[in-house]
Amino acid sequence: MKTAFAIWEDRIAPVFDTARQLRLVESDGTTVTGESLESLPPDDPHRIAGRLTELGVGILVCGAISRPLHQLIASQGIEVVPFVTGETGAVVRAWLGNTLDGERFAMPGCCGRGRRQGRGCGQGGMGGGCGQGGECVCPACGHRLPHERGVPCVTRQCPKCGAAMTRI
Repeated sequence: MKTAFAIWEDRIAPVFDTARQLRLVESDGTTVTGESLESLPPDDPHRIAGRLTELGVGILVCGAISRPLHQLIASQGIEVVPFVTGETGAVVRAWLGNTLDGERFAMPGCCGRGRRQGRGCGQGGMGGGCGQGGECVCPACGHRLPHERGVPCVTRQCPKCGAAMTRI
């Protein structure tokens, strides 16, 4: 089985939509049997989904992901495990040990419930319902905006640098 971990430096990329690198891990379920670093095409959801399919990915582990991209990838038969955070090696070990569900690897504001089944906070696990209050933060420059109820942070662009925002 091939599992792709969206990465930025040595961590899970906070927003998959802007991620450009994957750590592709082949395993027999408990042990890594192969590993490589792969690149993703920029700014085209269909090319991103196509690249995942081309690589033979069965599962994608990532941080925040927009609803349209999540649905597009899932329509390719790839299981999406969103709202994961942490150092890549620790996340891979937790995935292999079936312990990724805990709050230790949940993005801030996302309780971690059921993410192993591809669900995050609210609205069927698509990340659109993490509750009232909170802030949207830019993972690139750290700029913060008040969260607007009913507007997923990942659909908002940072007014300073243009990156997709994420919820905290």
